[in-house]
Amino acid sequence: MTVPGSVDALTACWLTEALRSDPTLSDTLTVDGVRAERIAMDSGFSSLLYRLHLTGTGVPATVIAKLPAESEARGAMELLGGYRRELAFYRNVAGRAPLDTPHVYTAQIAEDSVDFVLLLEDLRDWDNADHLVGLTVEQTRLAVTNLAGLHAWSVDPSNSAALQHFPSLSTPIVRDLLVPAFAPGWQVYRDRSGAAVPRRIARFADRFAELAPQALAALVEHSMLLHGDIRADNMFFDGGRLKIVDFQFASVGSGAADIAYLVSQGLPTDARRGHDETLMREYLGMLGVPYRFDDAWRHYRFAVAYLMVLPVIILVGWDSLPERSRALCLELTSRAIAAIDDVDATEVFA
Repeated sequence: MTVPGSVDALTACWLTEALRSDPTLSDTLTVDGVRAERIAMDSGFSSLLYRLHLTGTGVPATVIAKLPAESEARGAMELLGGYRRELAFYRNVAGRAPLDTPHVYTAQIAEDSVDFVLLLEDLRDWDNADHLVGLTVEQTRLAVTNLAGLHAWSVDPSNSAALQHFPSLSTPIVRDLLVPAFAPGWQVYRDRSGAAVPRRIARFADRFAELAPQALAALVEHSMLLHGDIRADNMFFDGGRLKIVDFQFASVGSGAADIAYLVSQGLPTDARRGHDETLMREYLGMLGVPYRFDDAWRHYRFAVAYLMVLPVIILVGWDSLPERSRALCLELTSRAIAAIDDVDATEVFA
């Protein structure tokens, strides 16, 4: 099948062929009509998302289509290999690892470009968490359980082949692209937030490019498959069930990195305070593989400090960001600063 280059190319004929390739659907289904509705415009930075309303015989009423961005983010994702990582996850990990994801109808990417298409189960009846509002501690615990399952699955020797599709958390492109973007993003935060920053964290931020390699070296001391972008916006809840999406930053490293990002930026500061160490110990108890608390806690503190880079670098594009995205990145950076202060994360840097 050809890989569509835009949502307009997701025709009834193409969708019929794509859906017939899914063994859970009838090979005689037919899509007669399709209407595309753009969704998640204020929360998706690197891809385009559409809800496709389908008519026909034997077809789902709606599916989610994910396509590459048309902005500068497309080039960044090509450099980082983000689109290929996500398709590798859905092809090689989803449905095998004990981490629940939406059903995948098809996952295709072009050989000679980053054109790709994912057709996914529509979770419109599930509760999509709001990253700006933040998670509850109970929701966070459910996410920790899922992450522990993924991490433990990935270190089983029988699953080691799956890790070959994903880069290390520390790669030259991360060090050369993400780390240098911190300084201009941090200046935007200081200019736009108006929030006071503790002196030791301000000093850390001023030396971020110098200190980040220490964190990255620590965060690859283990080889576990990480989600890499475990934000609240990427979680859908249905009572005690959770489905997780968006694997464009899936990578290999120490599991505490996922937990640190989840807890330090996913929870509002007041809800998080007093739970960092407890959630880490609960994670290690569920993991079931060797990972000493002292090592995991050191990794956690490195990750809390380093992963402030993710919301900060998005602030570089302040002028073109939607208002909600601006508010979200400012809030996540503020949460990260509070977490760094609370767990004394800067102390682990030499």
